Amino acid sequence: MHILFVTDFYKPHVGGVEKLFSSLAETLVTDGNEATFITWKYNKQLPAKETIKGVTIYRIAAPARLLFSLIALPQIIRQGRHAQIIHTSTYSAAIGAWLAGKLLGKKVIITVHEVWASLWLKMPFLSKPSRWVFKGFEKWLLKLSFDHYVAVSDFTRKTLENNGIAKQKITRIYNGILYDLPLWKKPGQPFTFCFFGRAGASKGLDILIDATKEMQQKNTQIRFKFIVSPQIPRIFKKIKHEICNGKLSTSSIFLSQLPHEQLINELLTSHCVIIPSLCEGFGFTAVEACSMKIPLISSGQGSLPEVVSGNIITMDEYSPQGLIDAMQKAIDGNFEHIEDKKFTVETFVENHKQLYYNILQNNK
Repeated sequence: MHILFVTDFYKPHVGGVEKLFSSLAETLVTDGNEATFITWKYNKQLPAKETIKGVTIYRIAAPARLLFSLIALPQIIRQGRHAQIIHTSTYSAAIGAWLAGKLLGKKVIITVHEVWASLWLKMPFLSKPSRWVFKGFEKWLLKLSFDHYVAVSDFTRKTLENNGIAKQKITRIYNGILYDLPLWKKPGQPFTFCFFGRAGASKGLDILIDATKEMQQKNTQIRFKFIVSPQIPRIFKKIKHEICNGKLSTSSIFLSQLPHEQLINELLTSHCVIIPSLCEGFGFTAVEACSMKIPLISSGQGSLPEVVSGNIITMDEYSPQGLIDAMQKAIDGNFEHIEDKKFTVETFVENHKQLYYNILQNNK
């Protein structure tokens, strides 16, 4: 079996999805199969071709991520001739993979990390034209009719169905994490809330900042940590300026691009992690925090009710006031305990292997 992966990012780019796909590809090779990656050469210093643990990687230079898979199309076709299945993911990588699949007559699987649909129109930090463009692009992408869809949660699966994808073409495979992080122990005072994740439009940073401003006026003893990845520079700069140059500067610290050990230490020395997302397709940060047994405030949006466990407070309404009320409950210790849930890399890999085998068997 030979699988060709076409994704926006791969090693050494750091992210939960990249780790999962590298684990999947490397396991396929270990089992005697072949795995090839075609990905965006986002850094000029990266080699155009290399092999890591038996996985061959082709990196295609492109001026922008959105153009990558179209520029990579000739290489996708060349490598796709030798593959039984082409596996891609949302968003931009999917275009070239779909075109190559049609030209070569190959089965194409797409992993759908999220479907925002009408939520695009509620996204903060985006202009009105941008919201409509992204909504339109997503709708168009879902109409391309891939051979099979992998949804990373039941929420994402249901959203795909609501957008016209047939049930029999969808398989729900949860993302996974490594359960190798240290467990949380209640730290000393002051009580500290923590946000960690991307500076993305869907991450709820707008209501978090509004709620934090009001909370610090009510309780001057509490502290806030913002650990923010700069993957979207425009939003990152806006958030950083708001936190570091305004009312929050006296009660908050702003951190970015921390070494892994320091990130874990910052989480362990927090009293509560906040996941204020407008929507989540899976929720890596929530699952990682729960794996460490850190108390957590969840917005309750998207897939979050599926994946959170441990000591949880779910916001009663999605608004700054709803988050303020949840923060006060956390300070008072009024958490709901939800039975542990596990989402392992091993299960993620095995479920994908079974999906590949099923598709190949049905194709005979």
